[in-house]
Amino acid sequence: MKNWLKILILIGILGLILIVIFTKNKNEKTKIPKAETQPLKEEEEKIAENLLKTNWQWLNEQKKLYNLSPAEINSILEELWERFPNKSERLKALSILRLGTPYQLGSLGEESGRDKDPIFRLDVTDCTTFVLTNVALLHSQSLKEAKEMMKFVNYRPPNFEITFEDRLHFTTDRNTVSPYFGVIAEDPFFGCKLKKVRVTLNKIKPDGKRLIDIDWEKEMEIQYIPNQCLSEEFFSHLPQVLGIAFLKEGDDKIGLDVRHEGILIDRKFLFHASPVQNKVVAENFFEYYFKNGQFPKFDGIILFEIK
Repeated sequence: MKNWLKILILIGILGLILIVIFTKNKNEKTKIPKAETQPLKEEEEKIAENLLKTNWQWLNEQKKLYNLSPAEINSILEELWERFPNKSERLKALSILRLGTPYQLGSLGEESGRDKDPIFRLDVTDCTTFVLTNVALLHSQSLKEAKEMMKFVNYRPPNFEITFEDRLHFTTDRNTVSPYFGVIAEDPFFGCKLKKVRVTLNKIKPDGKRLIDIDWEKEMEIQYIPNQCLSEEFFSHLPQVLGIAFLKEGDDKIGLDVRHEGILIDRKFLFHASPVQNKVVAENFFEYYFKNGQFPKFDGIILFEIK
């Protein structure tokens, strides 16, 4: 019995040895040396980088949208989706394609009723129209789709009725209720303590009138980033693309929330429809905001998501 037991133990030991040898050989055969994987990864990154450069070169060769026919715009929109599948990159590309668009205050309407201006247009723009139409284009591959998107971008949910009364006339209200915009409410925001102001949007003024002639008002608490926080270091923490609005203290007394808005791109460049330059421009944010590097145009900014 003792001899059989020894034999069984030896067989078990030999079996374990064979399993270890087999497993080691299998791993050595299937393991890819680091020297082979590293160049492959670098090559893939290089191809992606070259493709992105090619796409931006293509973009720079295109005419601006306000100069194009509907058929030409549709062609560009389709290609934008293929070349810029990332939404932030596509919104940046769209903003570039809008540069030079002539400025016209109050350029959107309902095409009937109280405001007969177009529901969607690209030939002229004001600051809010620039933001709204860019967001509509962001989600569209044709002008027809973009016009349809304006119902969801510029009118009050859940019904999205295209009427003057249901239009989202105030930026901060729009950012709160629209599914395509979002409020950034984190406080502190990247180390900046936000300031707050309570405002009744569109409230009745002492003269008995409202800013917008509709029977609607809304009390809100608006959080904004004060001027002392605005620096290149602060902006370096921000996402690549954000909506930006500009606030002036005291405007709450007349039921107004913001004076101006645009799109902040690459944490540095303000794309906006400028009433001063009378067209859509891209400017260094700090050169625009701080006159002579010292005196701010406004008392703070509101950053908002573009979804």
